[in-house]
Amino acid sequence: MLLDPHRLEEQLRAATAIDAAVRDAYLTFAHAHFRGGTTVRPAGHGYIERELRFEAKGDWLYSAVLNQKWVLWYFRKPALNAGLIDPGKTKERFPASEETSRGEIKLRVRSSPEALAVLKWVGAE
Repeated sequence: MLLDPHRLEEQLRAATAIDAAVRDAYLTFAHAHFRGGTTVRPAGHGYIERELRFEAKGDWLYSAVLNQKWVLWYFRKPALNAGLIDPGKTKERFPASEETSRGEIKLRVRSSPEALAVLKWVGAE
């Protein structure tokens, strides 16, 4: 469930040089439907101005950071530690993914079909 649609509109209004397919991918993430009460919250901090935080039960499970040429998706530590995501299988499913220095997995998403594949992987629609 998307929290604060107004904040999402503000993020996109300020994102003028974003590729249209990337913008659509970000919107796909923003409007995802999760089972189990996961919320999608538009946020930003420091130099990251346009981010979606996917949270459940006080845990920040995933992130989607909007850039000009892609959305940088993070499978964050709380999701990995809780066993919601298997790191090995995730890397197999998304071979272009990379492990961060913090032990999280990041993936560049460039289109809505790619965003849908990620959402399906985490059990969202």
